[in-house]
Amino acid sequence: MSVINTKFKQISLLLIGSIFVIVFIVGMLYPRQIKRIIKKLIAWDAIFYDNSCKNCEELFQDGVAEHENAYRYEGIKPRNDFKDLQKLLDRRILMEIKTSENYEVEQMDASLPGLLPKGYRFINRLAREYRARCIQNKLAYIPFRITSAVRTKESVKALRKRNGNAIENSAHLKGKTIDISYLFKKTDLKQKELFIQSLTKLKDEGLCYVKYETNMKCLHITCR
Repeated sequence: MSVINTKFKQISLLLIGSIFVIVFIVGMLYPRQIKRIIKKLIAWDAIFYDNSCKNCEELFQDGVAEHENAYRYEGIKPRNDFKDLQKLLDRRILMEIKTSENYEVEQMDASLPGLLPKGYRFINRLAREYRARCIQNKLAYIPFRITSAVRTKESVKALRKRNGNAIENSAHLKGKTIDISYLFKKTDLKQKELFIQSLTKLKDEGLCYVKYETNMKCLHITCR
């Protein structure tokens, strides 16, 4: 009986060890996907973030036609893969956007953090407008989070399989479109309100088109 118990323990330890190794390898190969799954399992957004967007449905209704209109006379030719996009970054046709004191650039698995110069100038203008409102209201500045930027034909095709908002002729292919999360920590709801006000002001000035996306918890923005 003791021999059976010993073998059972050995098999159990071997099984547990194998599972640990498999999980570790998968985590190393697909860190972003694992992180996304973990967030969903523990309802991360619901616990720490406010997922509402006051008046966003009324304020930001620009559809596909409006966003496409912004590219009528300018925009890059859609690239097939990230290697082609990287060449545009290397040649400074696209400006790389990086996390700064103004905004956070999240890890992107379907796009590269790059924008045409006009898009780069727009997000910094948005940051200045938002910061001024925070100063005026004597509030700490909370950087907004950019979750997506320029994409490729391949990444759009893959994204369409899991994202109902993604379309074949995505504005993200052309260099002036970004997604900004409207999830703010529940302790920063006043800043969130000021950010929405800032974006609304720039939209009213004719500097951008904005679409409120509920599934991805983001604001789909194309500068004009």
